Amino acid sequence: MKNNLVELNIEEVFSNNTYAIPIYQRNYAWKEAQIKQLIQDIYDYAKNDTATTQQYYIGSLVVFERKTEGGIVYETIDGQQRLTTLNILFSVLKNEFDIHINNYKTNLHFDSRPMSSYTLEHIYNKTKKEDVNKSEKKLNVRITDAYTIAKNELNKIKKANHLEQFVNYLKANVIILRVPVPKDTDLNHYFEIMNNRGEQLEKHEVLKAKMLKVFSKEKKASHVFNTIWEASANMEKYVQHGFNTEVRTALFGKHWNHFEAEIFEDVITGFNSKVEVDSTALTIEALLKDKQQIEIKKEEDDDSPERFNSVINFSNFLLHILRVLVNNNPNYESLSNDEKNIPLDDKRLIETFDFFLNVEDKTRKKTFVEDFAFLLLKGKHFYDKYIIKRNLKDEKWSLKYLKVEYYNKKASHQYINSLDTNNKSILMLLSMFHVSAPTLIYKHWLNAALNYLLDDSKEEIDGEDYIHYLEDLSDTYLYDRFLAKEEKDYFNIIYKNDAYPSTNKNDLDTSKLNEGTSVENFIFNRLDYLLWKQDQEKDNKQFSDFSFSFRTSVEHYYPQNPMEGQDRLDTSILDNFGNLCLISRNKNSKLSNYMPTAKKEHYAKRGSIESIKQQIMMQEKHWQENEIKEHAEKMVKTLLTTNI
Repeated sequence: MKNNLVELNIEEVFSNNTYAIPIYQRNYAWKEAQIKQLIQDIYDYAKNDTATTQQYYIGSLVVFERKTEGGIVYETIDGQQRLTTLNILFSVLKNEFDIHINNYKTNLHFDSRPMSSYTLEHIYNKTKKEDVNKSEKKLNVRITDAYTIAKNELNKIKKANHLEQFVNYLKANVIILRVPVPKDTDLNHYFEIMNNRGEQLEKHEVLKAKMLKVFSKEKKASHVFNTIWEASANMEKYVQHGFNTEVRTALFGKHWNHFEAEIFEDVITGFNSKVEVDSTALTIEALLKDKQQIEIKKEEDDDSPERFNSVINFSNFLLHILRVLVNNNPNYESLSNDEKNIPLDDKRLIETFDFFLNVEDKTRKKTFVEDFAFLLLKGKHFYDKYIIKRNLKDEKWSLKYLKVEYYNKKASHQYINSLDTNNKSILMLLSMFHVSAPTLIYKHWLNAALNYLLDDSKEEIDGEDYIHYLEDLSDTYLYDRFLAKEEKDYFNIIYKNDAYPSTNKNDLDTSKLNEGTSVENFIFNRLDYLLWKQDQEKDNKQFSDFSFSFRTSVEHYYPQNPMEGQDRLDTSILDNFGNLCLISRNKNSKLSNYMPTAKKEHYAKRGSIESIKQQIMMQEKHWQENEIKEHAEKMVKTLLTTNI
């Protein structure tokens, strides 16, 4: 059969091609994290490709060519989530920014989901001033939410004066591989295979094989490195559980909660001299043949079931550790700032590490792998102890460390608050940062926290000092990024300015607070943290039960499109910071056009706090222009409070 696989840039994908989502496919399911990451990935490549020649492969479209009277329709078997998101993105560019992709028109429909097809047509045909959620017919909320998310992300790119560069790169250099299946394919069966196919070798497994080659003639060092890697790779469990009891005690002490090694050799010393080493070379080929052979051989039953969800995956964690290493270890002082500015994006995992592994000096290469292995183990221990997780039992944020006590010679695992009286404040600060940046990549707050925690000059982590550091980081995010006239780079914020603001309060651009749904989520979360902190200092506390959740929708408390018979406020008042708060996207979709009184009644019945700022807004009896301005003045004053 002729191979019809073709490489298409995005402009070609949408030129004179029609795609259909068949009945056996699920509905559009992407949420904010995936949409933001897709846009950010493209933006990241566009910014760094000054010659506009580097291609970015966005994935594949597996299709079946249907022959119809109107021509070929590509039935999409794999890749529909990306394809739908790109359709939404192009509608946003057309409507909100007057940018057309080669006279693009909606080229996608759903065979069995008329609401989804209608919604795509609706968002394509809307006018710039029209509310995307207002229609005479019910719309697919996932698609309308995606439209709003894409609009907000593109607004940020426009503010950075990169929108034209982004669009040009998107059209010409973002590549999709379109793969047609044979004409006699059983599509339902093929779809099943596609969704149940075995996992391919992950990038971090390829990277491990490359790094293990350094120890090809050192069996014990190879065993130690492999054990460290596998123990650290399970981000859902505490790293101590990746070692047998004897090694665990040697590395982490009798109670398993202290890490005292200072170099890789100290870790090797903690291992029993009689170790069993798999003679099979841990090559990429061997890993592909049988991934199971690299798993840790457990010497005891696993009595530590997974209790927590990590805020990041292992591949991205590796990049965070690498960035901390090269910016703090004297072995890497000669590197330039550009070389130390490790990209926090696991799509670049292999190429980023290759810079350090593809060197001819074997001693230098071995030193790097040893330095990295040591910091990986130490970093995972500190991550487990001082970075938030999500507790699987109650879905609450957790900041606990693992400790073992012995009763009648039997070990009992305990999870204890990491920083005593400071635990709640640190938990609030970390969750504030995390919900403001929910994607797995570019978690700069996490990199800053790890850089602070892994500072060798600290004999121990002091809770008060950790709070001050995180509050300084919050101040810097606001002053040097989100309200700055000229945004500072995150790398410089963390490693050059030590997370300390460099912008004067008088030099802020506070007009960024009055931009309606374009106001950054972080700004609202920071404000809620400061309001919570103020409340904790009072005798009569109102907001003790408040916790941060993934609220991603900016709500106009007085609605943009009020119910019939209600006054419409001027846009400058509607988009004023005083009239805005951050709530869950689901709630905003349901309540967006309700008047403040109706919203207040809804939340009174619900009995839980979604936004402290919103709670304060609802304490007002009336909500008109004067109340909005007065509330804005109070909130901005609190927002600009710093730890300095």
